[in-house]
Amino acid sequence: MLTLFNLGLAVVLVSIISIFIGNNNAGFESGYIELTSCSNSSDLNTSVIVLNWSRPFNVNKIVAGICESLLDNTVLNIIIWNNNPKALSFEDFSNTLCPETALRIINSPENLYFQARYMACAQATTPYCFIQDDDYLIRPEIIQALASRMSNTPLSSIHLQPPNEMLSSQLRTTIIGQNIHTTFAWLGYGTIIKRSRAVQFLSLLDRLDLSEEQRKMADNYFTILSNDIPERWFDAGIELGGGQPFTVGVEGEERNNRHILKAAELLDSVDSVSALDNVRNHNFPYIQSPQQPLHISRVSRSPCHGRVCIFETSIKLLPDDIYSNSSASAITEILELEKRRFNTLGEDTVSNYMRFPPCNAVDGVRDTAFRSFTNAKRDDWMMLDITRTIVYGEVQLVLEVEEATESILRKSTFESSKDGTIWDVWHQHLICTNLPEPEHGKTPRLKACSLIATNAHARYFRVRLLQDMEKKWVVHEMHIQPI
Repeated sequence: MLTLFNLGLAVVLVSIISIFIGNNNAGFESGYIELTSCSNSSDLNTSVIVLNWSRPFNVNKIVAGICESLLDNTVLNIIIWNNNPKALSFEDFSNTLCPETALRIINSPENLYFQARYMACAQATTPYCFIQDDDYLIRPEIIQALASRMSNTPLSSIHLQPPNEMLSSQLRTTIIGQNIHTTFAWLGYGTIIKRSRAVQFLSLLDRLDLSEEQRKMADNYFTILSNDIPERWFDAGIELGGGQPFTVGVEGEERNNRHILKAAELLDSVDSVSALDNVRNHNFPYIQSPQQPLHISRVSRSPCHGRVCIFETSIKLLPDDIYSNSSASAITEILELEKRRFNTLGEDTVSNYMRFPPCNAVDGVRDTAFRSFTNAKRDDWMMLDITRTIVYGEVQLVLEVEEATESILRKSTFESSKDGTIWDVWHQHLICTNLPEPEHGKTPRLKACSLIATNAHARYFRVRLLQDMEKKWVVHEMHIQPI
């Protein structure tokens, strides 16, 4: 898996660099930014949890960004759990716009590592907690989109994942009989969870009598022991770096894998002893009993950059048989399952997955692109969810695409909806115009293809293909803007 990791890391670094050098040619209109002003200002439903160990400068930067943008619409407060023996105080954040009432600092008497996230969340007064590591910067509009989706769905958590970690998480999906339905996903890239789930998780750790070392590595147990496939969004993130990384080299990877396998062993033992009957009777809090019939969603999602919205698509990123061709008889095979599936993918599929993920369609950077790994198929769709219904006098849906994708769009229907169920078809003609040629020559000349709707009362905006095409989707940007 070192090849997969290194390739993914390179892609993440390229994406981060492109954010800083490519934003100026994204082509967003001033009216478009209106979409970042959010929902009900009284709906402060989220607490942000940040751990500090060796990166206080990063923590300060994270706190400053959140207080500047989210305290009036999404975030009630920020809880900083300081695992470092050097105490923090409000004065350490006096350069930020944070009022003292919005900042809670917990100076831990010892380094509790990752279990501290859940202890901090359990003390929150909001229904949701947003968790992130201190070496990543998560854009405020992404936190806003996550909180909006959580409040509108029965989801227990949503994890942001860069492409390499997303692929690993998908390949680790483990389904055994009717009782086991799980995978692994990291939380540090940005994850929103229900506060009640943090409380249940801590209770489960007590119930299973985990050791002090295992509790400190709580992130390695959180997803697997939930016995659920969480929703995961593609997002490369902005890496801040600095300080001392926790996982370093082979030793760090072996430690992580050891605890992942221990989590799998624990879930296996719960299933074999009780067939999850005790779970239903609440003797094992947190572990969920899978809904029947079991279903793995093939819809991919990514948060938009620069505005509050969620990009969703049904376009396949992996072969249909990726799960059925390789199965496991025990959850402890989760890492071997990942390797077997990865070896069936082929270099081209992995490369396309890493280099052209869905998040590239809404990152505000024309130099990046989302590309399908197979030709476009009938009923492929791409959609923007702006997280709330708005009435527009006129609204324009714009896709910046390569020339071959223009022909796909001309065989597609454009639709909008208030509820994602009943769709209004747009009957105007698609108009495509050439965009200026890129100065550096690394990107082919693009076309801006757009359609205008009048008197649109909608939250969801979708493009849906009406027939198979012998071309691949290549979308550099997708956005909507009022006119």
